[in-house]
Amino acid sequence: MAVPEPRIAIVGGAGTLATEALVWMLTKGGNRVVGAYPSYRALHVASRARALKLHAAIVDADDPAAGPAAVVQLRRAHPELKLLLLCEVASPTVIRCAIDERAEGVVLKSDTSEEAILALRHVLEGRAVMPVGWQAASLRLETPLAALSAREREVLDLAASGMSNKEIAERLTISVNTVKFHLRTVYSRLGVRNRVQAMLAIDQKQEDRIDSSNMSDGNVPPARA
Repeated sequence: MAVPEPRIAIVGGAGTLATEALVWMLTKGGNRVVGAYPSYRALHVASRARALKLHAAIVDADDPAAGPAAVVQLRRAHPELKLLLLCEVASPTVIRCAIDERAEGVVLKSDTSEEAILALRHVLEGRAVMPVGWQAASLRLETPLAALSAREREVLDLAASGMSNKEIAERLTISVNTVKFHLRTVYSRLGVRNRVQAMLAIDQKQEDRIDSSNMSDGNVPPARA
């Protein structure tokens, strides 16, 4: 059943023209936007100061300050909250995050305002809303790398960038032990023993995927020496 005046929070993209336009669009569509927050932490602080009584949260999945991490935190803190992810493209990271955290919907930033409003309405009614090609894209994730959760992939990406466990912990606001736990899980799923081997495994999988794509297009990849 539709909520008379849904209370919505926006997480990520705060202060941008796109977010201001989103707030205007949502308000015009009969929703009450309680605030646009740069991160989950900012939303958490605001909710402790006053009862927000949210019905749904729209998370900018492309914003480094929010992204999958905010989705994970929102789902843990507010399991009953409807979550709608906003992104440029349905990337593997976004797809895995939506699946793992049971997000009710994903909307592309290229969608029209009418499509976005309708998607939110469907989500509030308890219906799942995903972009065209979602099922096929989700099926392509059936690989060891794709089996990583959004948080595990995030930890792996930061480790690949050269960050130490302590730096990763500080960036994600988690403990060093939690970082180590995630990395051990990643290594186990990829069948490797350390981050160097993990990076090599990822590079090999990406190369194999390119070779497979070339062969499916009728192109034969050059023989490796």
